Amino acid sequence: MKLFRLALVSLAGVSLLGLAGCRQQTDASKASKVAFVSSAQNRKQQAWYQLNTPTPTKNSQVRDILVQKKGKVTDYQVTGMSLKQLNHKSIGQAINLAEINEEKVFNHEINSKRNNYRGQHKTDKSNQKNSDQYTYKKGIAQANSQAKHDQKLYNQFTKSTENLRFIATQAYPVTATVGKNKSGKQVTSETIHLTFQQWQYGTANNGTVKQVLRHKNIKLNKQSLMAKPVKVSGTKYIGFYSNQGALVTKTTNAKAEANFDTPDVHGVK
Repeated sequence: MKLFRLALVSLAGVSLLGLAGCRQQTDASKASKVAFVSSAQNRKQQAWYQLNTPTPTKNSQVRDILVQKKGKVTDYQVTGMSLKQLNHKSIGQAINLAEINEEKVFNHEINSKRNNYRGQHKTDKSNQKNSDQYTYKKGIAQANSQAKHDQKLYNQFTKSTENLRFIATQAYPVTATVGKNKSGKQVTSETIHLTFQQWQYGTANNGTVKQVLRHKNIKLNKQSLMAKPVKVSGTKYIGFYSNQGALVTKTTNAKAEANFDTPDVHGVK
């Protein structure tokens, strides 16, 4: 019975410590208790990585590099970049790689879209010619309508990209909503709310290329919390397991553990 009571007191102590440990801004690379929005309050830049796997491994690909500072997050969406590549990179180097990656993808998408429109234009001309040869009125009308639609999209694309230059994504405030147990004294879940910019390379009805504002939520529960750092090719990471893709940051603290944010942190409710 004494041992059981001691265990309960110990667990309660951990819960209280976890809640208190996330109230102040933290340096995620050194802290013993690490929470996402809490670490975002830091005056220094901190980098988190959202992966394409539920847990960090040497084969994990990085989908987003999330740079935090003063309550805001800059969400760099990257392609073809592994976690292993970033293992020994500083935050500044990671940001530089992210910006280069985003611009490279932007230029590739613009060129690819332009070539697709030009290829479609040739196909439309061929379809119109074939329809004329067979004098099939319905076929002619369809071919002409498709050609007109594709030409409109291409004109919109050309106009919007004529003087368009790559613009890096900006920082936006990060917020979170937490869930509590029945007593209301312990946080048991968290949903992180992120805002970011994304390039839109036209739609089915409009060829205009532009940056649009997007929102996404990262949902975390008790099973998401990493109780200790995970080592990937010699580098320690702490953060959250998630079916949406693990969310991790580098740590030098071998005893670091992940925690939920609490309502007394700015932007958390």
